[in-house]
Amino acid sequence: MFTTSHQQPYMTAPRDRGNAIDRRLVECRQEFFGFFRRRLARPEDAEDALQDFSLKALRAANSLEESQKVDAWLGRILRNTLTDHYRRRAARQKGETAFAREPRSEVAPGPEDELSACGYIRDLLPALKPEYGEIIRRVDLEETSRQRVAAELGLTSNNVGVRLHRARRALRHEIEHRRKEFHDSANLT
Repeated sequence: MFTTSHQQPYMTAPRDRGNAIDRRLVECRQEFFGFFRRRLARPEDAEDALQDFSLKALRAANSLEESQKVDAWLGRILRNTLTDHYRRRAARQKGETAFAREPRSEVAPGPEDELSACGYIRDLLPALKPEYGEIIRRVDLEETSRQRVAAELGLTSNNVGVRLHRARRALRHEIEHRRKEFHDSANLT
């Protein structure tokens, strides 16, 4: 099936089998890739299948019995990998088709949604440290430049960036905390 200048059809020790498999994967890489390329439309899919095949072969090297021929064993893994690829593709296409049939309300967020999100964030600011609330209000809600905020607060631009990062992290934590409280109270009723 796969041609090279020297073939070693039988292996005796597990280490020899592993070495023979490694050697065959390297020697026949182009042939293995060609096998997948002829059967798969996209080169990326062929490369992915080749990677899957190589991993399967390397992981299963210990299962190769002494009496088995390396090339026949690799050929079986090669065909099984292709079959697995076809199955995954079919499952993905089935899922995409089902998703496409799902009814959706594709409503773009309007200005009122943005205002309510800003209002929600504005309502959470008092729960944060005062300097965190102020930096989020000025940079994110009022869209003041970081350089201007730095100058007005007597900070460096780098310090404003660090403080903004920490403030956003604290805000995210507060949102998650309130969401958990909301879900916990909703589950009690």
